[in-house]
Amino acid sequence: MKRIEAIRQVMKDVTDELVIATTGMISRELFVVRDRPQNFYMCGSMGCALPIGIGVAMSVDRPVIVLDGDGAALMSLGSLAVSKFLSLPNLTHYIIDNGTYASTGDQPTCSQAVDFEAIGHNVKLIRVESGNEHGTPRIPYEPEEMLSRFMGSIG
Repeated sequence: MKRIEAIRQVMKDVTDELVIATTGMISRELFVVRDRPQNFYMCGSMGCALPIGIGVAMSVDRPVIVLDGDGAALMSLGSLAVSKFLSLPNLTHYIIDNGTYASTGDQPTCSQAVDFEAIGHNVKLIRVESGNEHGTPRIPYEPEEMLSRFMGSIG
């Protein structure tokens, strides 16, 4: 399965959930699959989607979904431990594992050596094939606009 297909599967039943997407291709593919104000596209800070998701989940009663890649999750293993410690009932953390840092050139990760589900809370690991969806556009919003859209959707 391709990563974009995994994102489609995750998003098919999403209604009012807040979605935090990691930097790079996962954010870009989420934008293509289903752009909406309730999506926060984390641009330029690899490994920060889960910490942001934790903060949002602590602040709202709505369900919060974090879409992460294996490379980004590896960069923030401490956040996985914090998520397990807090065990927020409204937080779901999807890690889409293609075994590479896809956004920076498909360098291999060591994700096969890590049990993400044991380290974190409510982690849903989805293994996908490596590679990027060709022709995926960059997100056309400026960072301030992305934040404003997202904060407006929270209320």
